[in-house]
Amino acid sequence: MALKKLNARFVETVAFKAAEGSTRNEWRDADVRGLELRVSKSGLKTWAFRYRRVSDGTKRTITLGNCPDHSLDDARVWALGVRAAVAKGADPASEKTAAKKARRAAETFSEVADEWLERHGPTKSPRALADDVSMLNRHIRPEIGDMKACDVTKRDVIALLDAVATKPDARGKGVGEVRRMTHRPNRVFEVVRAIFRWAVSRDLLKYDPTVGVSPPIKREKARERQLTVEEIRTLWRALDGAPVEPNRERKADGSFGAKGATSGIPMTKAVALALQISLATGQRIGEVTGINRAELDLNDTAPVWTIPGERSKNREPHRVPLSPLAVALIADARKLAGEDCEWLFPCAAGKFRVAASGPMDAHAPTKALERARDKLAVDHFRVHDLRRTAATQMGEIGVNPFAISLVLNHVSVRRGTVTGKVYNHYSYDREKRDALTAWGAHLERIVSGAEAHNVIRLMSIDSSVSGA
Repeated sequence: MALKKLNARFVETVAFKAAEGSTRNEWRDADVRGLELRVSKSGLKTWAFRYRRVSDGTKRTITLGNCPDHSLDDARVWALGVRAAVAKGADPASEKTAAKKARRAAETFSEVADEWLERHGPTKSPRALADDVSMLNRHIRPEIGDMKACDVTKRDVIALLDAVATKPDARGKGVGEVRRMTHRPNRVFEVVRAIFRWAVSRDLLKYDPTVGVSPPIKREKARERQLTVEEIRTLWRALDGAPVEPNRERKADGSFGAKGATSGIPMTKAVALALQISLATGQRIGEVTGINRAELDLNDTAPVWTIPGERSKNREPHRVPLSPLAVALIADARKLAGEDCEWLFPCAAGKFRVAASGPMDAHAPTKALERARDKLAVDHFRVHDLRRTAATQMGEIGVNPFAISLVLNHVSVRRGTVTGKVYNHYSYDREKRDALTAWGAHLERIVSGAEAHNVIRLMSIDSSVSGA
């Protein structure tokens, strides 16, 4: 190996010189002991540093990188730093090898996300878990899923969120129509942030790249859509005309038609009943579609539907007293499902429903609503707006806000204080039954067109819960 006082011009112009049996030339720098310039047969120039390990005197070599990516001055500064570390007993070559092995063994973001789902999945409601999985598969994994989790930077997170913000809403339809997502980018950000925070807390990662990243939507505007009395009546009567079974004949454009499409709506009777029960009870559509017969106590004096904690959004069991209207709707759904079926709304399995093995998909009503939107004559409303409509109408007829919150199963109203969380275990069934019975009766008057007459204001409910 030649010893030479290297300079910038030599480094720039030196070329490989063929010698018998050699595949590269090496020049050792005379100014910095251990620093070498290597020139391969292909012309590639690299910097290396040779040293002896302090512990046992073994010869070791570590490389810096290519030239001209690293200049002579850069290489000398680097070599002096390595030599100082070696003098203190360090072994940079072994450390670099260990780092490479750790890098190869590091988990991808998808692998970390799978661990997060496995640990947190049992604590979430089935619908919330399905929503997280959907966001991961549709938005997150395609962007950063294959990256090593430790390599994901703040810039990568921002690029992911920008990509989500520009995607069209999957519910958009129509030629040339682009429907942008409203709140979804923020939900995606929350999932990514939760995964990274969990990984840091478990010491799977050293830092969280979402720190300092702002939500894509700075200020979310709460949705305010509620159905008017006329819209409630129009929707209800349209749902009453839904066919029992869909028509599976394929149209010329490739879509499927529905029986009675000319006189009814492209939605099955089961889905229509689920929507009506959601409006009559004020409960979430996913909780309605997943009703098991065992959750229903349809006695003659105080019928009630008990939503188990594992199915409710807040993981708290929720008792829903049933009004006469709700009981009648449930009876229709039971006849439709069949007396031997354990689900009130069994999933459709092929042409005949007898092979169904589980409840209706929670997203089925949303998809059906999109298909039927043109025939419903009610514009710009979503399934969740039925719940808001029920709450608003209960307020209109005088139901106390506290009772409305109880009906909606908002955990803050009962568990928001130490008293409610630890000491007060009263079920408030009476207050909820009064509210839902009054709302059911009012809803029947709306549907029949008699809502302007005999509207009863529930002053008794105001007084009964004012001190609660």
